[in-house]
Amino acid sequence: MTLIDRTAYPKFKQFPNPKELAELYTPQSEEIKFAKSKTKSHEGFLSFMIMLKSFQRLGYFPHPELVPIAVIKHLRSCLKLQDWVKAIPSERQRYTYLQAIRDYLKVKQYDKAGQRLIAALVAEAAQVKDHPADLINVAIEELVKERYELPAFSTLDRLIRHIRSMVNNRLFALCSEGLSINEQIYLDQLLVVTDNEVDENPTLNLLKSPPKSAKLSGMKLLQSKFDVLMTFGDAKRLLQSIAITKVRHFAAQARALDISEFQDINLPKRRTLLLCLLYEAQVNTRDYLVDMFIKRILKIQNNAKQRLQELRDKHLTETSELLATFGQVLKASTKAKETQDNAVFGEQVQSILDEHGGTELLLQKLDEIAAYNTNNHLPLMWRFYSANRKALFSLVASLDILSTSADESVIEALKFVLENQHKRAKYLPFDIDLDFISSNWRALVVEEIDGAEVLVRQQLEICIFSNLATEFKTADACVVGSSSYADFREQLLSHAECEPLIEEYCRLLEFPANPDDFVKHLQDKLAQVAFVVDEICAVDKQFTINKDGEPVLKRIPSLAQTDEVEELESKIRALMPERSILEILCNVEHWLNWTRHFGLFSCTPQCRCYLQAYRTVV
Repeated sequence: MTLIDRTAYPKFKQFPNPKELAELYTPQSEEIKFAKSKTKSHEGFLSFMIMLKSFQRLGYFPHPELVPIAVIKHLRSCLKLQDWVKAIPSERQRYTYLQAIRDYLKVKQYDKAGQRLIAALVAEAAQVKDHPADLINVAIEELVKERYELPAFSTLDRLIRHIRSMVNNRLFALCSEGLSINEQIYLDQLLVVTDNEVDENPTLNLLKSPPKSAKLSGMKLLQSKFDVLMTFGDAKRLLQSIAITKVRHFAAQARALDISEFQDINLPKRRTLLLCLLYEAQVNTRDYLVDMFIKRILKIQNNAKQRLQELRDKHLTETSELLATFGQVLKASTKAKETQDNAVFGEQVQSILDEHGGTELLLQKLDEIAAYNTNNHLPLMWRFYSANRKALFSLVASLDILSTSADESVIEALKFVLENQHKRAKYLPFDIDLDFISSNWRALVVEEIDGAEVLVRQQLEICIFSNLATEFKTADACVVGSSSYADFREQLLSHAECEPLIEEYCRLLEFPANPDDFVKHLQDKLAQVAFVVDEICAVDKQFTINKDGEPVLKRIPSLAQTDEVEELESKIRALMPERSILEILCNVEHWLNWTRHFGLFSCTPQCRCYLQAYRTVV
């Protein structure tokens, strides 16, 4: 139960089914004996039992008139009482029964001690959680654990909202006090409306604005927005005292407000909400930038593949001509073998080549076709990358990119490319590790000049950006300050945080908390499973374990077809004889008379003639 309000507070189900009535509201023999000892009449007996089972179900005593009629009828039936027995006790009886049921169930009445208990716990939980429903759940869980009767929902709701307000106000004040004068001015100017808004002036609408499309123009606009947002600096450093869940909730609250509504909020809360919204905008913009980077690289790759297919189609005629020329040479070779005259064969080959443009032209065509007669589209990527080069470099340079694995080769290569982005030389020194690139990329990126290997700058840039996009998609690279592309290791609990929780966790799962006992427990469980598997192998030969210790599941043999199956099939065939299409149409016409829809006055004489002939057949 994550969302809780008055309707979600523990309450009766108005129309319980018989199974629920039997499981939840059927009294036990001990309960019946106890109820009889505390009552003197049938009315009191029924009222007492209704109050007992209601409390066991809800955790508090509801008003007698709120108990569903189905529950009362079920208890009457279980207690073998007549329909005229009333189920509503008097106020004096109700007070007496309350005390007796509390003593029987060993439940404490909600009092000041219970209030202080949940107040301290909710105040601690409010440092992380913000929704009142979550805090109410925390309070209910603690009250049930400590055997307290649940108070009225309004009582609990007022207490939770008061504590939540106190905790939030303390966080607002703490966050606002940490802002410098320039940062306060920056946040206050977000609510200033000017006639001439430009991108250089951050506004509330800029923080809320969604990204444009992943086109080059949209990527440039998003990059410009990110640069404006980062003029404030990284907002995360000012939110260290607030849990990330609270920051997200405050940001969502700020996103729902307009400028006029912000003016009605006190200054510390206003600045804190704007700061959280600014932080969320920075985080989301980083995510959008990485998304656009991946989409742009994918678009470049798809364009290169499409261009490769176009070139293949373009050279299809030339390919056919070359194959025809080669076929003529093969035929001439076959004739030369019969005559064994190599001189004549040479003259024939030369005449064939001259007929198709000569050796040089044919070699040129062969080189062009051979360059695009593979699935390697990588040489064609530069044509589509060059227009995006500046925007991609600007995007990557604005992000703090790290590796999430021990292999740092891609990140080191990215740093090398960024350091040399302003160079215009064709070649760069081979000073980085490129073991991560494929053989097709290596053939384009690495060249040998004067016995030394060098890197082709243009192809290296495309190669590194393509591999970086793959690293983002596989979570091998992360962006600091991002959400979708954050380092997953930061979300894991450290050993120091886990160690105090081990004992309670093992207790809930009924595991030994001691390391030796835990290992012994797992060994016993494994031995039990192994024993069960051995019994299955002994009884069912379909599952065996070979000499290598590997489980083998044999194919289940098909069952032989019995005589009953053949008899059933023959009866079905006798009852369902084969019929022609015309017979089927006749049967359908007999039952549905669907031909009545034919023969409209607009039909031609020839059409009516055909219909009349069909009716005659039917």
